[in-house]
Amino acid sequence: MFLGFINCVYAKTPFKVKQGNPLVILQKDKKAIYDIDYSKMIVTDGDPENDMDFASWLASKDEDGKKWSKDWENKEKAECKKAFREKFNKEIKNGFELTKLGKDYKVIFRISKIDFGPAVKMKLTGFGGGEAKASGEFEVRDFNTDEVLTIITFENLVGESSFKQIGRIKGLFENFSEELSDFLKSYQKEEKKAAKTKQ
Repeated sequence: MFLGFINCVYAKTPFKVKQGNPLVILQKDKKAIYDIDYSKMIVTDGDPENDMDFASWLASKDEDGKKWSKDWENKEKAECKKAFREKFNKEIKNGFELTKLGKDYKVIFRISKIDFGPAVKMKLTGFGGGEAKASGEFEVRDFNTDEVLTIITFENLVGESSFKQIGRIKGLFENFSEELSDFLKSYQKEEKKAAKTKQ
């Protein structure tokens, strides 16, 4: 009931609390090891008939498919992980820090679907290429017990525009962290109000 009340306040946000309390993130003295999970990510262009898994999408990039896949595995995946950490730590200033050696929490950022938009849109927008949209979830676990402390889902999260697809993925991390920061501040305020109402 309490969780449902808080969730209903955020009709316009891409975030919803699926489990636990998201305010576990707001612990400035804690550190979290983290990873980005693309294993079940579907790439879409808005037409369900064209949906494909991420590996197949990389391989489908015309004659350069092998190069796209190689670049992703050898360089770009690590770039994305670094960008996610940097954006999160910059925006969530009063929260735990994402590090390579975190010992307090485990964070898993899962992208279940990413929409780069139709190919024709890329041609029409020209330089800048438009922004990507993504859906997925942000999960926080206790590092020692592996207990799930919170799961925050997001739908149709809009990223920043970039000419390169890799830049559009990074743009999602930028907006994710900015919007999550605002969401946590609002959630904290609403939780305090709800607590006072219950007294």
